[in-house]
Order: sequence, then C-alpha cells, then structure tokens
Amino acid sequence: MAIDAAECRTWAQQVKAAWEVAPLIEMERGAQVQVGFELSLFARVPTDLPPGADRQAAGEALWDRMREIAESLVALGTDARIEVDPFEAAARLRPEAQFAPEILLSARLFHGSDLLVPVKQGDRERLKPLEDRLHELGLKPRSW
Repeated sequence: MAIDAAECRTWAQQVKAAWEVAPLIEMERGAQVQVGFELSLFARVPTDLPPGADRQAAGEALWDRMREIAESLVALGTDARIEVDPFEAAARLRPEAQFAPEILLSARLFHGSDLLVPVKQGDRERLKPLEDRLHELGLKPRSW
C-alpha cells in the first residue's frame, strides 16, 4: 500500500511522530557483532482520551500506522529485510519528548539473505534513502 506523503506529514505533526536508528548488536562466538540496525518509531499517546478502552484503541491505531510506515521503507533498500516487534500497550517516557507518553514501534533492519551477516562498511550510508523517506513523511529525528 502506497503512503500519501502529504497526508502522512499532517498525521506526523498531529501525533509528533519521531524516529531513531541505532546499531543492532548480537553476540557471535563470544564477540559483539553489528548485524543490522534498530529502527524505533514514536508517536504521542492521545491524552485527550481518558485512560481505558478508547485510549488503548487509539494507541493501537497509532502503532498500526507506524507499522505501515516501517514496512513501506523496506522497498527502498535492495536486499534489506525488516522485522517489526509485536505491539506493546505500555507508553514510553523519553527525555527527548519531555516525558510525554508515547507509543513505540520497534523494528530491526537486516541484510535480506542472513540475519547474522555483519554490517559492512558503507551500510550505514545505505540507510540515507530510508531516513530521507522518513523526513519526507513528516517524522522528525529523535523528537519534535
């Protein structure tokens, strides 16, 4: 499903959507090896809704929207693979967001062929189109 960039920018501004990319480290034969990248997408929990079923449903809808965004990014990489973690209802509090409650989507980006292939020199630069697409969709790096 194609994502409408203009509509997504409006949505991202409303929910203060943000992203972070960090190295994904695994242990292999007793040594730490970077095998990919962790992608985190954040969106503010709607605090205008009282705690309960309505706020829970709104949080799930935010996560579903972020999952669509994350999965759409894979097409930008030639041999990339993404694994999205299951939804967690717990809100996250980050200093970058002034401790406002946020929904978190966590995903891992790997080489498509093998999950434990070490990252090569230049792989970080290959994320540039992914980051550019997140900017185009209105998500901010780290926080608003």
